Amino acid sequence: MNNKVFDIWSILKTEKQVGLVKRLYSADSKINVYCIYQYPEECYGIALSFPKSIRLNLAPFASISEPIVELYEDSSFSDSMLLCAKIKTSDKTNEFSYLCENVLQAIIVKETIEDAVQTFCNTLLRWKNLFERVQGKWLSKEEQQGLYGELRFLKKCLQYSSSSSYYNIVQNYVGTDRALRDFQGKDWAVEVKTTSTNNPQNLIINGERQLDDTMIETLFLYHCSFEVSRQTGENLPEMVKSIKTILKDDVATLSLFNSKLFEAGYIDTHEYLYTNIHYQLRKDSFFHVKGDFPRIREKELRDGVVNVRYSICISSLESYRVAEQIVLSKCLKND
Repeated sequence: MNNKVFDIWSILKTEKQVGLVKRLYSADSKINVYCIYQYPEECYGIALSFPKSIRLNLAPFASISEPIVELYEDSSFSDSMLLCAKIKTSDKTNEFSYLCENVLQAIIVKETIEDAVQTFCNTLLRWKNLFERVQGKWLSKEEQQGLYGELRFLKKCLQYSSSSSYYNIVQNYVGTDRALRDFQGKDWAVEVKTTSTNNPQNLIINGERQLDDTMIETLFLYHCSFEVSRQTGENLPEMVKSIKTILKDDVATLSLFNSKLFEAGYIDTHEYLYTNIHYQLRKDSFFHVKGDFPRIREKELRDGVVNVRYSICISSLESYRVAEQIVLSKCLKND
């Protein structure tokens, strides 16, 4: 399903006007943002118009190949500049359009041009790291399994809620942003862990803050145990497709979900690489992380101890088990 950015790019591409061409994204906003297309180079991107009085430092983007960040004089307005971000990689155009759609939506609601410029620049810095991470790379087996587990919990939330909550649910999926935990709401968080038959007994915890509930009201751990095979079960593209089917009538949420997938390193053109690994659920469990839950917390570390990584035995968590409905009710309440 195309979004507005992709639709505008398609129109600009058919016109084949030589040079960098821009088209206004929204006439209802006082912030002037554009979809851009450059022919014959076939570059796709977005741009923001802003006064020359606002100074920008583009040095952080000088050494990266994508997105290409450039600054031009904006001929449409006096004393104005045009900040552009574009890509030329054809196999990422679809995913990039969803990223662009979401950042433009965030920019056009800003009250001041200064806030809009800051939002765009912060996004470009995040995109810089994102494109460096996914450039010519596909997900490892461990990354595929981890993403499948996260999407399994996301799908549970979507199926448990009404369509009016879909956007907030997908927005709460922050694991793709390399956040501390995989799902984060106002006063709750869920960390997702997966194991397969090769290592079914222990869970790897990355960092002293991952299971630290000091700064949050409620923290849950969701564990999925899978049988992994080449034929039996569901593969990662099938899981992705099932979630997109749920969101098919909600363009904004579908766009957000697609951008989350790209941030996770999942690219549609790489789907064929993920079809041979299937996951058959053996057991899934929810645990309430509280009290004497087996973990290491930040305040318990001695001075000088850093980069903590440890394992916990799954069998030791039984007394902390909670029902799935309790977790979903908490996560979806007021979110």
